[in-house]
Amino acid sequence: MNFTRLLNQVLSTVQKKGNTFSDSPLNSFGGGALVAGVASMLLNGKNRKTITKIGSTAALGYLAYWGYQMWQQNKGQATVTQSDFQPAGETEETYSRTVLRTMIAAAASDGMIDEAERRTIEQESGTDPETAAWLAAEYRLPASIEDIAAAVGNDEALAAEAYLAARLVCADLSRKETVFLARLSQALELDDNLVENLERQLGF
Repeated sequence: MNFTRLLNQVLSTVQKKGNTFSDSPLNSFGGGALVAGVASMLLNGKNRKTITKIGSTAALGYLAYWGYQMWQQNKGQATVTQSDFQPAGETEETYSRTVLRTMIAAAASDGMIDEAERRTIEQESGTDPETAAWLAAEYRLPASIEDIAAAVGNDEALAAEAYLAARLVCADLSRKETVFLARLSQALELDDNLVENLERQLGF
């Protein structure tokens, strides 16, 4: 399966539809129920004005880069370049898979994943049952913070993107979401000032 294409489809769907989400992912997007269900589930009840800033993996990487760049300028050193936030090939797939898993884990952190949307994802395989099966498995058992940190490893660019994606999903910051983000930033070994700069890219 193509994780980059899936992530791009989800982000693009959210950006194009903005505030037009309805209770049913089947009705919200006029088809494409699998992607629609993922987008609606990840971002249900969130600040969609902020969400529409990001319509692709490239946009996510761009915002993460500028947050990282501002932090590096204050430190007077640069260890990661813009190209590190624009991976290609297998590295891009790894980034996209990790970001998707992080977004799903963030959506699950407040215990508010909608069962109807979960069933939609399980039922609507479209032309890619492998993708539907992967998504259903992730929603049944979201990645732990330890899983995410292990997938990120020492990749500073990926750590920044993963946190930014999680913050995007946790726009409203319930108590459980706040705890999740704090634990995630610690597990990813993100400096507090870097976290602030990443969040500033989203207008928080």
